[in-house]
Amino acid sequence: MSLGAITFAQDGDTPNECTRFKAIAGNAYKAKEYEKVTKFYMKALNECEKLELNFYGPFIYAVQKSYSKYKKDTVKGPAYLDTLIMVYEAGQEAHGMQMKWQSYLGFYYIVQGEPGGMQKGDEALKRGVHNQKEKGSKSFLRQYYANLYNLWVQEQDEKQKAAYKKRLIEEYFTLSDYATKGEMGEKTTGQLSRLIDKTVSDCASILPEINAFAKDLPQEVEAKKSTVKNFMALLESKDCTQSDEYAMLVDTIIAIDPSVDAVLAKAKLQISRGNTSGAIATFKQAVDMTENEEDKNDIELKIAQSYFNSRSYKAAHNAGIALGGKHAAKGYEIAAKSVNALMNDCGVSTFDRKANNYYAVELAQKSGNTSLVNSLKAQCPSSTDIFNEDKSVGDQVTLSCWGKTFTIKAY
Repeated sequence: MSLGAITFAQDGDTPNECTRFKAIAGNAYKAKEYEKVTKFYMKALNECEKLELNFYGPFIYAVQKSYSKYKKDTVKGPAYLDTLIMVYEAGQEAHGMQMKWQSYLGFYYIVQGEPGGMQKGDEALKRGVHNQKEKGSKSFLRQYYANLYNLWVQEQDEKQKAAYKKRLIEEYFTLSDYATKGEMGEKTTGQLSRLIDKTVSDCASILPEINAFAKDLPQEVEAKKSTVKNFMALLESKDCTQSDEYAMLVDTIIAIDPSVDAVLAKAKLQISRGNTSGAIATFKQAVDMTENEEDKNDIELKIAQSYFNSRSYKAAHNAGIALGGKHAAKGYEIAAKSVNALMNDCGVSTFDRKANNYYAVELAQKSGNTSLVNSLKAQCPSSTDIFNEDKSVGDQVTLSCWGKTFTIKAY
């Protein structure tokens, strides 16, 4: 029940009282007597045929200040909160939807805790957050998504629960974009991520939703591309890339836009399904389509990694040392590991096989990976291996697989 209904009953007001009450409230506002402002604007609201919109700003502010003062008071706190919500509603009833009020109104509905308050809060916060986008309040954005999550958790009706889940997934991408562009910080992005992880915990919790999403894609091409890519990223994050649903999304993105991104998505699908040779061919196709050197470098790294993961170590070595740019060090690391992985197939004696690691160490040193360097040095020929081969430190050894000659060292 609002304060107007509890304490502000009128008695014997004259027809000119509307103007007088507004004047008293205005003077009280200047004096920062917010409880008095609230009292007399309430009287004006009851007395005036229609309270002008410009009076609602100071009216709302005064009630907010009074509510903050008495928030912990078990009687006045709820009364001021009820009054605040009533003022917002009265203002909109008289003057139409006020978008700048929506986030506040949604928050107060939730705090009020009345039946249906979470639903009302959801509707208002949704309007407010999407109206403000990246320029809005990070607190309201977090409140909106948390409330939506809570609505989903407590919903018992299966159809409505599915609708809330669909919104949670859709809103995650949109709100994350607002948070990133608005530089809202890790607290905001972290909360969004934690809640989407609770909503979509594994493949089983997201795959049944994909077909429904696919039937309801935006018509506008860029929006459609963005939506499909978002769902693909979500499935990738949950290791769902081997699913038919992921394959369907890949086919969709290629049909929409046969671009580099679409080709890369195809390669990811091929890798997830064990078709490494097909993925490498697709990655090479993407390199040919790419003009940006940094993007080419990224794809060439994927090619080297794919060769290595498929145990095509010679090809991985060659692709690794060919890598330049920002991934040159990573390329040398892949090459070093490839040489090491092939050592048991390169040489007759134990010494010959271990000697391949002299080359692996050289490559690892170029990568700057100290841990890898130390690991490979430990796998080079020992003093016993050198002695058994009737060789000495300082002698030369030629690696049959690599056509390179190295000086024997004792690490």
